[in-house]
Amino acid sequence: MNYNEKRSLIISFALFFLVLIVYLLNDASISQATNMERVSIAFYAFSLLGIFVIAILSIAAVYREKKVVEKLREMQEYDSLTGCSNWIKFQADCEVRIKDKQNQRYAMVIFDIDKFKAINDLFGYEEGNEILTAIARILENYIEKDELFSRTATDNFNILMKYDGYGEFSDRIEGLIREINAYSKKFIVNISLGIYLIEDRTLKINIFSDRANMAKRSIKNNSQVDYAFYTESMRVVMIHENEIENRMEAALINKEFEVYLQPKYLFSDEKIIGAEALVRWNDPEYGLLPPNDFIPLFEKNGFVRKIDTFMFKEVCKLMNKWKNENDQFDNIVISVNFSRLDMNNSRLPEELLEIANLYNIEPKMIEIELTESTIFDNDIQLAAILNHLKDYGFQISIDDFGRAYSSLNTLKSLPADILKMDKAFFSESANNQRGRKIIKCVLYMAKDLDLVTVAEGVETIEQVEFLKEMGCDIAQGFYYAKPMKVTDFEDFVIKKQKSA
Repeated sequence: MNYNEKRSLIISFALFFLVLIVYLLNDASISQATNMERVSIAFYAFSLLGIFVIAILSIAAVYREKKVVEKLREMQEYDSLTGCSNWIKFQADCEVRIKDKQNQRYAMVIFDIDKFKAINDLFGYEEGNEILTAIARILENYIEKDELFSRTATDNFNILMKYDGYGEFSDRIEGLIREINAYSKKFIVNISLGIYLIEDRTLKINIFSDRANMAKRSIKNNSQVDYAFYTESMRVVMIHENEIENRMEAALINKEFEVYLQPKYLFSDEKIIGAEALVRWNDPEYGLLPPNDFIPLFEKNGFVRKIDTFMFKEVCKLMNKWKNENDQFDNIVISVNFSRLDMNNSRLPEELLEIANLYNIEPKMIEIELTESTIFDNDIQLAAILNHLKDYGFQISIDDFGRAYSSLNTLKSLPADILKMDKAFFSESANNQRGRKIIKCVLYMAKDLDLVTVAEGVETIEQVEFLKEMGCDIAQGFYYAKPMKVTDFEDFVIKKQKSA
C-alpha cells in the first residue's frame, strides 16, 4: 500500500466516523438526551475516531519501517549498479548451495576485465558501467540451475559453476569469454579468469575465491592465455611473492639492492670496452638473490620502475667516482636495463638527463637497454621517447633480439644504436648451414643500419670463433667473465689492462 492509498483509507474512515457522530447526535433517542449525555456520546465517538486514526498511523509507520529494513537489506545484499548479488550474499548462498547439493561437483570461478582502468580513463565511467551491467546480463543468461554469480568488486565477478568434466566445463568457459569479448563494438573486452575445483567442502567460501584468484593472477600478464586452473604450486609461489613484496620497499631504503657488472669485449682484440649493469638483491635472510627471483614480480607490481631508476643513479654515481679517481675507466660505457613500464613515463628522457647532469656524466657513456618485446608492446609511444633520449645523447640498445619477434624492419623506424643478440638465437643457428646464413644476413643488415652488434651469453670457444667469423662486434658472456661486484670489476679491468 502506497502513501496515497493509506491517506485515502484514513480519510474515508474519518468521514465515516463523522457521519456516524452526526447521525447519533440527531438520532431521535439521542435528541431526548440531556446536553451532558450528548457531550459524553460525542466524546466517546471522537475518542474512538482518535484511537482508530492512531492505529492506522501506527500500522503505516510499521509498514514504512518494514520497507526501510527491506531496502537496507537489499543494499547490503545486492550491487546497486548491476543488480547482482554482492559478496556477502554470494558467500551465504554458496554455503547453502554446496551443502544442499552434495552429489554435484562445483568450481569457483573468478574473473576481471583487463585494463578496466584504462577503459574508464579513455572512454569515461559511463562506458565502464555499461560494460559491467552488460556482463551481469550475460551472466544472468549464462548460468544454469543451481549455479550462482556475483559482482564482488569494481570489475570482479565470481561464479559458483557446476563441474561435470573438463571438456564440457572448458567449452562453457570459452563460450563465456567469447561472448564477453564480443560485447563492445568499440573495442574487445578481454577478461582474465581463474578457476578452483572445489574438493574439500569444509573450507570457507573465501578460500575457494582466493585460490581462484591466485590462478587468475598467474596469467594476468600473459596475453596468450585467458584462463587457468589453480594448482598447489601457485599457492607456494604466491606466499613467496607476498614475502618479497612485504620486504621490497625496506630493501630499497636499506640499500640491499646492489649493482653487478658484466664486462663486454671487442671480438677483434678482446679489449674490455663496456659493461652491463645487473641488479642483485643481497637479502639479510636469503642471501644474494638473482634477478629471476624478483624482477618478474617487480614488473607485475610496478616496483621495477623504482629499481630501474635506482640502478641508473647508482651507475651515474659510479661513473662520477671513476671520472674523479681513475682515468683507466674513462672509455667504459655502461648499459642500464629499463622495463616496458618505464616507457609509459613520457618524462623519462628528461628525468634521466637530470640525473646524468647531476653527476656530471656525458649521456653518450650510458646505454639505455630495452628488450625486444618492449619495442613491440609500445612501438608508437616508444619511438617518441627513444628519439628524445637519442637527442640528449644516450645510446639505445635493443636486448634479447631473436628471442621473440625479430623484426629488423621495425628497427629501421627506431633510433637504435646497438643490437644485442640472444644466446638462443645464435647458438641454435650455428648448428646448421641455413642457420649460419641467417645469422650472417642479420649481422649484415644490422651493419647496413649502422647498428653495433653484441652477442649476449657467449659461453664456449666454438661460439666465439663462429661469431667472429660471422662479423659480430662485441661479446658478453660467461666465457669471458660472469657478472661481478663493482670492486671486483674494477680490479678485473685494471688487471686486464696491465696484462695487455
